[in-house]
Amino acid sequence: MKITPAILALCLLAFETRAREFTDAEGRTIEAELVAHAGDNVVIRMGAKEFAVPVSTFSLDDQQYIKTWIDENPSSIRLNLGYYTDLKKGDTAQSKAPGRMIDDKLKTIPYTYEMIVYNKDIAPLEDIEIRYEIYVADFVDTRNNRFTRMAVGGNKTERLQTIAGKFPVAEIPPQGRQDFSRTFDTEFYIDRDGGKTDASAIDKVIGVRIRLYQGERLLGEHEEGEDSTRMAKTSWTDEEPSEGTVIEE
Repeated sequence: MKITPAILALCLLAFETRAREFTDAEGRTIEAELVAHAGDNVVIRMGAKEFAVPVSTFSLDDQQYIKTWIDENPSSIRLNLGYYTDLKKGDTAQSKAPGRMIDDKLKTIPYTYEMIVYNKDIAPLEDIEIRYEIYVADFVDTRNNRFTRMAVGGNKTERLQTIAGKFPVAEIPPQGRQDFSRTFDTEFYIDRDGGKTDASAIDKVIGVRIRLYQGERLLGEHEEGEDSTRMAKTSWTDEEPSEGTVIEE
């Protein structure tokens, strides 16, 4: 489309309509447009550049105007998030399960999910809570003698095991990151017949899902599936968090 002088004049008029004179706490004024908000900051546009500015920087009248603008524009929240997950397998460990038939036949494999949340925006990400759920197809369960029944050829059924965690984060700075990890055990059974592993009696990692909240508002979600088919069928379970999250400062 050819930009004619008339169209350019309309664009400038639209900007002037959206732009406003703001005053800071020291009485200095600027012409700027409110474009987004993020936590205790707003993003303003001056010309072709954007800046993240704490709301407390502005005069009391402007702070009230900003509050009203945020209430009227709830979808203007500014987020530019990135995620990273990496599943690492540890060394196999052997332990004893109860029951004479299966002594020394139960082994565990520790896994560690390393996870990162990135803030790629120009504004800090403040007062958030990171929650995650790791999903495991649990085929090996030593409770209620079920493992013994598996050892003698009983039905091998699975259940969904959810390993959950959450923790607050005061701030992820602009272009910053929050690293955290969770180590958990899976189990498998070695059959008596020649010491072979029974493929239907092995716990299998399905994947991990990460959510970011501000209060009860969901800001973002990311999932990574080790088994994409199973992961697509697994919903957020809202499991009660358990201990074990390692948070890197």
